[in-house]
Amino acid sequence: MDMKTPATEDVAVTNGAEAFLEQVRASGHVRYIFGNLGTDHGPIIEAMAKQQGGSDGPGPQMLAVPHEQVAMSMAMGYFHVARKMQMVMVHTLPGTANALGGVMNACSANSPVMLVAGRTPATEGEEDGGRSRPIHWRQESFDQGAMVREWCKWDFENRANANLGTTVPRAFKIAMTEPRGPVYMVLPREWLVAPLDATRVNRAAYAPPSNPQADEGELTRLAEALIAAENPLIVTKFVGRNPEAVPPLVELAEKLAVPVVCPRAPGYMNFPTDHDMFLGDAALKHAKDADVILFMDVDVPWPKVSRDLLRRDAQIFQLELDPNFTRIPVWGFPVDHAISGSSTTSLPVLNRLADRLLKDADDKAIEKRRKATAAKHRAMMDDTAARVAKARGEKPMHPLWVSHCVGELMDANTVMVDETTTSPLHEVTPMTTPGCYIGNPPAGHLGYAMGAALGAKLAAPEKTVICAIGDGAYMFGIPTATHFVSRKYSAPVLFVVFNNQAWNATISTVREFYEDGVAASTHNFPGCDLGPSPDFEMVCQSCGGYAERVDDPADLPAALQRGLRAVREEGRQALINVVMRQPL
Repeated sequence: MDMKTPATEDVAVTNGAEAFLEQVRASGHVRYIFGNLGTDHGPIIEAMAKQQGGSDGPGPQMLAVPHEQVAMSMAMGYFHVARKMQMVMVHTLPGTANALGGVMNACSANSPVMLVAGRTPATEGEEDGGRSRPIHWRQESFDQGAMVREWCKWDFENRANANLGTTVPRAFKIAMTEPRGPVYMVLPREWLVAPLDATRVNRAAYAPPSNPQADEGELTRLAEALIAAENPLIVTKFVGRNPEAVPPLVELAEKLAVPVVCPRAPGYMNFPTDHDMFLGDAALKHAKDADVILFMDVDVPWPKVSRDLLRRDAQIFQLELDPNFTRIPVWGFPVDHAISGSSTTSLPVLNRLADRLLKDADDKAIEKRRKATAAKHRAMMDDTAARVAKARGEKPMHPLWVSHCVGELMDANTVMVDETTTSPLHEVTPMTTPGCYIGNPPAGHLGYAMGAALGAKLAAPEKTVICAIGDGAYMFGIPTATHFVSRKYSAPVLFVVFNNQAWNATISTVREFYEDGVAASTHNFPGCDLGPSPDFEMVCQSCGGYAERVDDPADLPAALQRGLRAVREEGRQALINVVMRQPL
């Protein structure tokens, strides 16, 4: 906040819509409102046009996003990169319904998004802004917030414009308080047009409370166990959602020689993949031999809950903001010592305590662990390289080869957004910079990556953004809307479609339960065949992008470079439709 700007002031307005936008501007967060507007937003549109032409300078920029799922994903991608919460504005019930998948994703990924919807006018002409079109009678619900309430941290329908100075900052504060998540606010049109002379803004009211730190006594107990362990292990899945937590995790793993694993399909870059203490995603494989295990920022460490999979003498610690995962109805993974606290604030304290305890520790035992883990890391890397070499020339293309070629595009100035779901992209993508990787949210509502990539690009125009996405997820991503937004707002992204013409996740589940069943033996999986595949490249081309189809593994590296050239040098989006082997 500018020190010359008073924390609290009365800002002149003429109605509720202007007051709402002034409160949003005062937050200091919102650069963009990702909007799909309707008949309920006339006052907002007029107020925004007036605000942008005012002497105080422009407020947030409204972007026209022709589908709410894309808008929600854009807000999530933007926050991941810029660490500032953005707003999505939608039309009453239909817009809320279309945004619901994105709300579920934001909830499961602890992504703060402020979803704002209009409300069908409640009055029948008695108030300004009341019902004026036939749709207004059949569109109204009894409880609009009920549609999203299960997935939002807070929802509220505006009842008084004089109270916006309380409710809007409260929405921001709740969304940004750990564990973060989406909030929902409803703006009835009658209140938007209602006259108002001024709105009081309090910029300090938007700041969330500090993150909770774990109890130092409990952290000391954890540090002692990790140091004394013969074979300790750290399992984490989303510590990297706060990039500032990654360096202290690396410091802890290095000084105590504790290996780190990130279960399959991590949502973020949690640990440098080239580090000697990194052992990939096979968490259960390494946990079976561990005597001390730390679950940190991980909801599902492996797919089996039974403790019988582990050593009888294993101690399991947990460091988590919400160790009970109270938003998950059933969660029964074994934990011996649950510690409440934020990894962001608690890891530096844990490192300080470990430094103190190391003075009396057995250096030889720690060095023995360090050498053993480094050897396992090298063996893992060699095995991956051998598998890539074997897959290199396979026709149709092997997903591991495609993943390797896409992963090779990563550098320090690149953000990878991954929704390949069943392809091993995270296994072979070099990740060394916190914040460089965005995976699929745990809720798994497909179509996330395309919008998230656009949001990431808007947040960091100087970075190269690559969106790796399966063909099914691409269709879920509302590609026409996505490519339109990319072109309209000059947000070039390289989209790489992993096209196997099938619902591979669904097929793999059938094979898991019915390995010798009729479906597997006859290669007949009803409802899972996505062939004949659309010409995805033509959708991108229709919005001015560069695009091509590739089905020869030898041609893929050059095709990806041509796509990168279009994004980096020509400033336009690109799509590479990579046709892979079909898993049917």
